[in-house]
Amino acid sequence: MPPAIAFALIGGYADAVGYLRFQAFAGMMTGNTVLMGLALFHRAQLPAWQYAGLLGLFFAAAVTAFLFLRHAPPAALLASEAILILFADAFGAAWAVIFLVAAMGVQNPLAARCGVPINTTFITGDILRFAEGVARLLRRRPGAPRGEPFAIYGFVWLGYALGAALGVAAFRLIDRPLFFPVVLLGFVYAWNRDRAPRSNHNPS
Repeated sequence: MPPAIAFALIGGYADAVGYLRFQAFAGMMTGNTVLMGLALFHRAQLPAWQYAGLLGLFFAAAVTAFLFLRHAPPAALLASEAILILFADAFGAAWAVIFLVAAMGVQNPLAARCGVPINTTFITGDILRFAEGVARLLRRRPGAPRGEPFAIYGFVWLGYALGAALGVAAFRLIDRPLFFPVVLLGFVYAWNRDRAPRSNHNPS
């Protein structure tokens, strides 16, 4: 499922760039929650209230995206995420992280709207689903049904890791490294458009 891998690449890439540039994760709120706890004892690079604010922002962006899922076309949501990512790249100030976090808050609801029922901004659950599938395969008796496909969870895991590595490389080599995720969102748009059901309605 190429869109799932593209979204995972974006998630890993944004988390790597977000941490290197802003000392906070863009989509991995588990990491930001841990950093908030560390910050309470002055063991993180940002104060605790900033991590708390990013957690609240991610939550608010996700709520907003879920509210608009049924009404907004996927293209509008893809454009919204792309614009937020570009804003994070355009502004050099420390507060620009809010755009990147908001973009990642939109991404999982957006991925579901695009037919990707897999987490793509955090992957612990995907790793567990992949491990469950491998265990099911290992204990399957010959001739028994294969069960639910699970390889996609492994590919998403690898995509996220590859995205993180690419994010680090781009951060070191390019002044504005967040252009790449926008290109991937364009790929998702083109993929969905090409596979959208053709309407039988003839224009008058």
